[in-house]
Parts: sequence; structure tokens; C-alpha cells
Amino acid sequence: YVGPGDITLIPARKADAHKGQGGEVLVIGGGPYQGAPYLAGLGALRGGADIVRIASPVFEPVPDLIYEPIAGQMIGMEHAEDLIRLARKADVVVCGNGLGANSHDVVRAVAPHCKKAVFDADALRLPLPAAGGEAIYTPHAGEFSRITGVMPPEDPIARAQEALRAGFPGVVLLKGHTDIITDGTCVRFNRTGSTAMTVGGTGDVLAGVAGALLCHLPAFEAACIAAYVNG
Repeated sequence: YVGPGDITLIPARKADAHKGQGGEVLVIGGGPYQGAPYLAGLGALRGGADIVRIASPVFEPVPDLIYEPIAGQMIGMEHAEDLIRLARKADVVVCGNGLGANSHDVVRAVAPHCKKAVFDADALRLPLPAAGGEAIYTPHAGEFSRITGVMPPEDPIARAQEALRAGFPGVVLLKGHTDIITDGTCVRFNRTGSTAMTVGGTGDVLAGVAGALLCHLPAFEAACIAAYVNG
């Protein structure tokens, strides 16, 4: 089970650290749901990232976040070149928040250029995007079913077995009353949180926190701590 002791895995910052050493995160999302990428971005800042950029068709006046404008009303293949350039600069890319169902081709095109990535929400579609390096996939039950064709059972052990069988190309953080985190070999359970987490945007914040932690930690540990802290 994930517990408070896991937080000690987060490396301490040196007294002489400078801007950027906390990590740079790029969030790609928005259009149909304009607030989602900004919630993910704020989650990344709370998770310790120093620089967070939001590539989105929609601007929200959040001074903590750097806006990278995307022309038009939704992200499409015409934006792939600019997004690839931004993805190559980032330590971690968080992708999918508020994106809608019609941008999956560009997600798959950008993914291989990401050093590390967190795929959430509308990035969780077949064919699954695969990052150039480590990746975390953060489905809820419906998204897991959309990808695998299997609705995960309520029992945590049976749920974990389905997550293990799913064969994601990275770490899976299957969200629920008990979160299941697996890298395909190891499994951990997270029991923090409450029924208040049914509010929209909780998963976006989780993706951002995971992205910030992934700047410094292996994907499995980053996913475990993100689930615990977000809960």
C-alpha cells in the first residue's frame, strides 16, 4: 500500500538550486474543456515543477502558467510541428486534459518526442500513444474499459489483476475508490481520498502532480506518490 513513507523518495532541493531544476512540464490539452489543462498545470506547480507551459487553443488568465497559443478551436495535426518542438524542450509532457475526442492523431504524433509523459483523459484512446521514455497512464474505469474492453471490477484484488493483464506500455494508475498502480509486475494500492473527489477536475490535478514528480522519479514511484498526495 502507498503510505506517508513514500514521500521520502522525493529528492530534496539543494540550497543553491536555480530556476528550472525543479523540472519543466508541458501540458497539451483544452479546446472542448478549457479549464482542464490549467488545472493540470496548477497541479504540476503544486507538485514541484518550476516551469509549466500550457499549449491550448484557449487562454485562461493564470499568471503562474506560461501560455503557448494554439490557433483555432481544437488541437489538430496542423499544430504537430509546434507541439513537437515544445515537447522536446520539456522534461515531462502531460497530455489529454480537456482535449476532446478528435485530436488523437496529433497526440500519437507528438508522443514519441516526449522524454517522459503522462497520458490522461482524451489521450487514453486506441491506439495508445507511446512516449519516447517512461510514461504514466491515468484511466478511470470508463477509460480503462474503452481501451481494454473490460470494465474493472470493484474488488481491489480483482481490479489489480485486470490492470496487470491490460499490458499498457508504461505504468497504469487506475483511479477509483482504491487506486491501483502497476508497472506490469509490481502493484500498489492507494486508499487516500474521499467522495468529494467526484468533482470534475480532480483527475486533471492528479495528472499534473504526476507530471511534476515524473521529472525526478521513476514512473512507478511518481504515480504512487501522486495518487497518495492528490487523495
